[in-house]
This record gives sequence, structure tokens and C-alpha cells, in this order.
Amino acid sequence: MSTNSTFELVNEHGWRRGFANLFMRESAMWWRSRRWWINLLIWLVLINGTLLAMLSSASEAEHMNLMTPEQILAEARTVLGVMAGMFGAIGVVIATQGAIIDEKKSGIAAWIMSKPASRPAFILSKLIANGLALLVIIVVVQGVVAYLQLANYSGSPPALGPFVAGMALIALHMLFYLTLTLMLGTLFSDRGPVIGIPIGILFSAMFLMGYVGQFAYLMPWMIIPAGSFQGLAIDAMLGQPLATTTPIWATIVWIIVFVTIAIWRFTREEF
Repeated sequence: MSTNSTFELVNEHGWRRGFANLFMRESAMWWRSRRWWINLLIWLVLINGTLLAMLSSASEAEHMNLMTPEQILAEARTVLGVMAGMFGAIGVVIATQGAIIDEKKSGIAAWIMSKPASRPAFILSKLIANGLALLVIIVVVQGVVAYLQLANYSGSPPALGPFVAGMALIALHMLFYLTLTLMLGTLFSDRGPVIGIPIGILFSAMFLMGYVGQFAYLMPWMIIPAGSFQGLAIDAMLGQPLATTTPIWATIVWIIVFVTIAIWRFTREEF
């Protein structure tokens, strides 16, 4: 075992050099600290607490014959889509805004790059470790709890396939903002644009979708509820046919572009 308490010697070459050590380091920041359960509790209250409050109030509307059970369950899925989709994206941006900038400013990035570690491995370790942690906390755990809530309310579990498909689209939406934030961390030296640009893009959906025409299909805006648009994730949860898949493929392309630019820019960083 190496005498270094942070890194151990591994046999990796090329772009993978140092990835295992860097990934374990990034993962430890989540799972070997209080960070994971604090975030888990926050998102349980924010997402499923809101869903529980909505279902509780909707029960009264059902008893007064103001809403049918089907309408209530559809509305519950929309609430889940908004809370996990929009607020989840904000949480991702806040959680990762300093992932690269802070280490560049503190000199940690320069120290790591002085070790046998490649620059692509540095970026990819942050992407995968943070992505896994945030997706587990915000999408997987919240999705399981929400599914149980919906099953309890309706008396029978919702169709699992459509529900998982809808949550997968919410996860894709979050990955767009995760990769965008990490890319901006390689391009800027201050947190302002790193947090401001993704949040601006996120909230632009509510104001610009009706004015940008076909361009809206090239953004992730249509995946989650925005304005009068129900969102592809909710369509999937309800088992309805998707009006279009273009935003889904466009989002995947954006994610690849963001990761590519982040690696390209970081390889040219001078330490």
C-alpha cells in the first residue's frame, strides 16, 4: 500500500490513468461524510413532502367530487416532475458549481495533475461520482418513495414500466445540467457564470418556449413540465405516447458535447 493517504498506485494507462483513485476520492466526499444523508433528508422533505401534502389535500377534493382519482394521480405525477425535474436540476447546479473551480483556485487540481493522473480522468471522475450520488439521492430514492406513495393512495401500484421511463427522463434532464455545470467550471474562474448560466437556461423554458419555435425541440425544456406543457417525462409516466423524441436525443447530444468541451478545455489548463 502506498504511504500516500489519499491515492494508491494503480496500473492504468492513457486517459484512464488515475481514474480509479480520483473516482474513489470524489465518491468519498459523498458517501464517507454526512453529505449524503443530509442531502437525502432535504430532498425527501422537498420532493416527497410536497407530494404527500398534495395527495393529502387532493383527498378532500375527491370527497367533494371536485377531482376524480385519475385526475389526482395525474396531477401527483406532474408535481413529482416539477419538484424532481426543475428543483432537482437546481440542486445539481448548486451541488457541483464549485467542483472544479474550487480545486483550481486552491491548487488541489494542480497538485493532482502533478501525480500520475490524466486530465480526462480528472473530469470523468467528477462527472461519474457526482452523477451517481445525485441520481441515487434525487431520482432513485425519491422515485421509490413517490412510487410507494402513489401506490398507497390508489390502493394498487402504478404501472412500473411507464413510471421508471418517466424517472429516467428526469434523470437525463438532470445530467444535462450536471455536465453543463462541470463544463462551465473548466471555462470560468468564478462561480457567478457557473451557477447563473444553467439556472438561466432552466428558467428560460417558462418564458421562451412559446417564442423560439423549433429551437425548443433542441433543448431539454420539453422533458419536464414547463408552463402549459405537461412534459415528456409525465407523458411517459402516464403511459401516453410521446409527442416527440427530438428533445431527448438533442439532450443526449448536448451532454456529449459538454463532456467533450470540458475535457478539451481542462487538457489546456496551465498549472
